[in-house]
Amino acid sequence: MAQSSQLKPNIPVGQQLKTRRQAMRVSLAQVEIDTKIRGKFLTALESGDYKSLPNDVYSRGFVQHYAGYLGLNGSAVAAMYAEERGGIEAGKTRQPQLDRPKRLVFTGPIVAAIGAVAVIVAVLSYLLLQFSALAAAPSLTITTPASDTTITGGVIDLAGKTTPGADITINDSPVLTDTDGGFSEKVALQDGVNAIRVLAKSKLGKTTSVTRNILAHLPKVDSGSAAVPAAPFDGIAMVIKVRATTSMVVQVDGKDAWRGTVVAGKSLPLFTGAKDINITTGNAGATSLTITNSVVAGKKIDALGADGEIRRNQSFAKDTVIP
Repeated sequence: MAQSSQLKPNIPVGQQLKTRRQAMRVSLAQVEIDTKIRGKFLTALESGDYKSLPNDVYSRGFVQHYAGYLGLNGSAVAAMYAEERGGIEAGKTRQPQLDRPKRLVFTGPIVAAIGAVAVIVAVLSYLLLQFSALAAAPSLTITTPASDTTITGGVIDLAGKTTPGADITINDSPVLTDTDGGFSEKVALQDGVNAIRVLAKSKLGKTTSVTRNILAHLPKVDSGSAAVPAAPFDGIAMVIKVRATTSMVVQVDGKDAWRGTVVAGKSLPLFTGAKDINITTGNAGATSLTITNSVVAGKKIDALGADGEIRRNQSFAKDTVIP
């Protein structure tokens, strides 16, 4: 297309370009295809919506190209367009002023507030964890014996682990646990099937139990071996029996001789010492003794205390007088 003269000075450039295009019966879509100028820019130019156009240098370029496409003097039309945009001289551009984001300054109060929030979150998380642990039933794992088993003998080692702080009983007798919740106890067995029930109880009363069924084959025992001497001697001898299952610790001359659970109706082996025998029982009312020492022979004590009473470190020496 041959270029024509300048546009009319008193009519907006966009309006004149639109009139020219319509006179040539060319659609905006066709102009976009032919000139590679985006349709939204052409529409903004023809409607005089200069705020929607890119920066002036770029827009003057496509105005000049569009005018030339319509057969007009592109340079002259671009100059008129620049004058309408504010009289900006050709070749100059208006650099946009970008707002710099404000820097976040961590002042003392801000740092203190962040630290306080972190402490509060940590405390709340700890309390929630502790409450969840207390509200749940305690864990309970029996490590020995690993399952129901058969043994030959009258005593079995029972060990396991529970939630720290939980109380453990074996066949209703309390058992000590360490700080990690571990426990270990010797359990006396009767001949035949023994159901050993281990119960863990939390501070809120939640319980977990595990039962081990142990088939015990007890060797025949000479009844005389569990009898105290018939006459006083220079030392002390003792036979201990229980009528209810209870925990028991027996020390002879300051050393552990027995530590475990005694099943109801059973008697422990004969204990003899040179100086003394010390007893701790979980049920004093169910624990009876027969004692011979240097001053008495075959003396019986039907009960060490009341039923259910825990009696600790009950000591009998070789010269203890027993009424």
